[in-house]
Amino acid sequence: MKKWTLVFVCLLFFLLHIPHLTAKAANVTLEMETDETVGIIEDYDGDYLFIMGEALTYGGLDDLVIQVGDTPIYNLLTGLPVYAGSIKIGMEVRIAYHIQANSYPQAVAIWLYPGHEDAAVFSTIVSDNIYYGFDYTVFLSADGRYRINLTADTYIYFPCLGIAAPEDIVPGQELFVWVDTITASSPALVFPKKVVSICPFR
Repeated sequence: MKKWTLVFVCLLFFLLHIPHLTAKAANVTLEMETDETVGIIEDYDGDYLFIMGEALTYGGLDDLVIQVGDTPIYNLLTGLPVYAGSIKIGMEVRIAYHIQANSYPQAVAIWLYPGHEDAAVFSTIVSDNIYYGFDYTVFLSADGRYRINLTADTYIYFPCLGIAAPEDIVPGQELFVWVDTITASSPALVFPKKVVSICPFR
């Protein structure tokens, strides 16, 4: 009788601690450090992306191999999810990933650049230095390099909202900006033709 009582107590103790152990493991995953890179897709075999370009954030290499798996993939023109079949060699891409021990980095989120040969594209964060006017918004980028002017003619898209207006821009947002020309002033004046918010991945 004592033996079965001991077995029951041990089993009860184990069951009560399963949620705690699971939650602890989940926290480790969420707190894993994330890096980002931008580059050109050299190859894609369905499981791995081979990137050339700004992949200097990982081991000082000019080329980077990243595991794709079930990573969400977005089209920056629409901000909407796309299939892995949208990945093409020669396409520009931005990838958030975390480094794994004894393995290739694992992608966390992938953003594909649609055709934009007629415009430069960069990402920026909206600072607290922002002004809202009638049908326009002007803000300074967080790094102080750009003063960006959005008007009613600017295509602004938020994946969670759809088509947005200049007054929907708020401090702290991270944006992709398409622009034809940037002035040589400091900060540079930017009049984007298109702005798309970056889908959160953290």
